[in-house]
Amino acid sequence: MKKKTEKAHFKEQWDGMESHLKSFIAKGDQEELHLFRVQVKKLGAMLTLLDTGLSKHRLLKDFKPVKLIFKHCGYIRNAYINLQLGVRYKLANEEFVMAQLYNIEKGTSDFQQQAKKYLKIIKNAHSVLIDDLKPIDNDLILEFYKVKMEQIAVTLNNLEFDETLHNCRKQIKTLMYNRKIAQKALIGKLEVNNDYLDKLQSNIGNWHDNVLAIELFSTPEANDKAVVTKIKRQNTRLKKSIAILTLDFRNKATMNREVLKEVQKLK
Repeated sequence: MKKKTEKAHFKEQWDGMESHLKSFIAKGDQEELHLFRVQVKKLGAMLTLLDTGLSKHRLLKDFKPVKLIFKHCGYIRNAYINLQLGVRYKLANEEFVMAQLYNIEKGTSDFQQQAKKYLKIIKNAHSVLIDDLKPIDNDLILEFYKVKMEQIAVTLNNLEFDETLHNCRKQIKTLMYNRKIAQKALIGKLEVNNDYLDKLQSNIGNWHDNVLAIELFSTPEANDKAVVTKIKRQNTRLKKSIAILTLDFRNKATMNREVLKEVQKLK
């Protein structure tokens, strides 16, 4: 991949991240916070790929200050998600709802008070990273994808519904986030089935969301056994769907034409 292409993609993703952060600071809008966090994940995925082309892996290290801002946002985002779950499952617990609203408002206010510091961190991180970007050979990109695919395949061949599956989803999303800049390196050598990977990561994400929801509604603060039972039933169905979807992962994920019809039926 040419350095010019690399820098252009980096700039596009970085500008998007910075724009969403500034918008959240100005308005406190939850969607802007979510989009900022998505952009951080996309940049992290890109830097993970680019680090494979360096003798010393330093890009992700330089990105760490931004990830700390991401983590701060996570506390606010979690409270918002908890609130949304309460609405979705019609949780009749005013104390729980008020606690989440407080966490959102207090978290947002605290974040906005640190806005100047956070924007400076973003600016400094950009200056360091843009200087450290180096072109990565297409063969290294291809090898990166092959290794990740194999790691995912090994995990799914020994399917366990635990944190390893959640981490597997992160690896899948790393491949998906990088598909634009990796496309030329993969043409004719590794034909990735993005639709299948997207379906798989989405199902795993829904399963993990349910796991967190079960934990939430089992706490003394929420404590709703009826809701927990309902979510567990949903997760039983999701587990079956994921188990079927992950069968023969290598062929499905690499666009083996013989299994494409089978994959389509699962959508």
